[in-house]
Amino acid sequence: MIRIQGLVCLVVLILVAASTSESVAQDSRTDPMGGTGGGPIDGSLHVRVIHIGTTDPVVGAFVMAGQSDGDPFAGNWGLTDANGEITLADPNLQGPIAVTAGAASYRYFTLVHVDAADLVIPLSPIVSTDPEYEVGDFVSGIDVDDGWLNSGDGYVDLALVLPTLKLEELMTFDMGNLMGPPETIEILGQPFDVPSNVFIPQQWELFIEIIKDHYYLYLSAGDYTIGALSARIDRDDLLAGGDIADLIPNMEYREIDILDVSVSGNIYTADLNVAPDLNETVTLNVANIPDNSKTWCVSLGDLDALEGLGRLVPLGLNSINCPGGSGYCEDTVHLTTTAATGEFAGMTYFSAVAVQINDQNDMVAIMDRAPRPQTYTANVASFFHLLELGYAFGEFAWNDATNPGTGSPDVHLQMAQIGNTGNDEVYWEFTIPGGVYSFTPPSLPAEAPPGPVPGTEYAWEHVAVGLGYELSSFDFNDFALSDVIAHGSHIALDETQITFHDPTVGVSGDGVPSVLALRGSVPNPFKVATTIGFDLPNPMVADLTVYGVDGRRVTTLASRFFVAGHHDIQWLGRDSRGLAVPSGVYWARLRTDGWSSTSRIVLQR
Repeated sequence: MIRIQGLVCLVVLILVAASTSESVAQDSRTDPMGGTGGGPIDGSLHVRVIHIGTTDPVVGAFVMAGQSDGDPFAGNWGLTDANGEITLADPNLQGPIAVTAGAASYRYFTLVHVDAADLVIPLSPIVSTDPEYEVGDFVSGIDVDDGWLNSGDGYVDLALVLPTLKLEELMTFDMGNLMGPPETIEILGQPFDVPSNVFIPQQWELFIEIIKDHYYLYLSAGDYTIGALSARIDRDDLLAGGDIADLIPNMEYREIDILDVSVSGNIYTADLNVAPDLNETVTLNVANIPDNSKTWCVSLGDLDALEGLGRLVPLGLNSINCPGGSGYCEDTVHLTTTAATGEFAGMTYFSAVAVQINDQNDMVAIMDRAPRPQTYTANVASFFHLLELGYAFGEFAWNDATNPGTGSPDVHLQMAQIGNTGNDEVYWEFTIPGGVYSFTPPSLPAEAPPGPVPGTEYAWEHVAVGLGYELSSFDFNDFALSDVIAHGSHIALDETQITFHDPTVGVSGDGVPSVLALRGSVPNPFKVATTIGFDLPNPMVADLTVYGVDGRRVTTLASRFFVAGHHDIQWLGRDSRGLAVPSGVYWARLRTDGWSSTSRIVLQR
């Protein structure tokens, strides 16, 4: 499962407009959490570097314009002053261009293809997991207090306690990740593992006493809004054990409460009292679900009414399983919501569909903000091609993730990060405009702070966001995360592991192949994915396309400029619409100017 920890927050989101061809009015305003203003770049670039959390200036931060030292002009890099600012000026400084900032103990941040002359770049410290504190106690209310009254009805009353979600947590929705560590309770002398954030009041069901009279959340220091959903579940389902996430669709949600807490140490007084009723007022008709996947359907209330960073309250949860080999699935789910009154006054509503492909890291999340009550029809296949990531010879590349159907806009923003595969440390972050499908990280001079180590394995995480709402009022000079929430309509994301390369290594010399070659695919035959390799002795435009035995094009995997070197591109056995193709023989054809070669591929599902 992808862990895009802060990948959306981190950017907040500087670039988007700077990367478009829209003309941007001269304006000195900048979003305090990162923004763009003025442009295009024409001989001068002003950059202010801040700490993403405190907005304090980062003094002595490294800032570079261009892909390498001396590009596009001598002296194209420098260090920020006491105000965290630097101005780079030269007649050859013209946009669009890559702009990179970094500092000791901070992540690097690169804006790809930026053309704004006034930038605020927020840097995030490189941190491992923060200390976690134990927060929790008791949940009370009409239903969770009636265990004695309803004893013997065959249902177990409980409450599910969760912090409100941020957008990136919704994008990577995985109920298992939202559950606390297991706690063991005994029922009739038998141990049962129940997540720490589940509260089960004392009750008797068919003379079996069940009790877990507390809940615990493990949170880092900070301010939170936590919510409790009261529910009931068939006793036999609960006692059958297994993953609590698999039981979510079987729960009947009944009431809700929220509570603001400020965590600075261990506290045990976060008591919640569920009262407002939850009612089934949302219907989601979801079609074209890929097989071997799990789809989460969520109704949410946004306590910030799309004005802030997104305190999203889950109001109803359900899921759809589409077994492998079943073909495409469709289903209808009904979700609960509550009225926007009392402590929920001013809350806005929307629904989300998150599809997780089980055999790969791909996920597509679709959001909708229709008024309640609502019926939402989501044709998953019409929103996105899933991302297919490839990395070779220091160059990142991916497929065209734009919407292949009609009714939804193309991708307008992409974000990526590379970080440690074993923890949450992220070392480099990138913001990329829609319509750009490859880039090479800048080659840093020796004077720059240390960056990712060549030859080391990292996780590369990539997100593509379609902005489909109210674009007529979109403010390209003052762009922030709230704009992503307000305008985002659909999201595709993927993760892969890479061995990082210094982009200056292997561009010339022994690392460059001497001849053009299509090396074929590995594995071959394949069931889920195969990697097609080819060699380019010089930088050139190349086209890699898969055809069926009847000569018809199945999909184009790449058609763009490549640097010289060895390249590998993955094919997931899908056509240009993102649909799985049947077992059979296929042909990969590599074409360059005046040259082509083909290779046979066998797909065995």
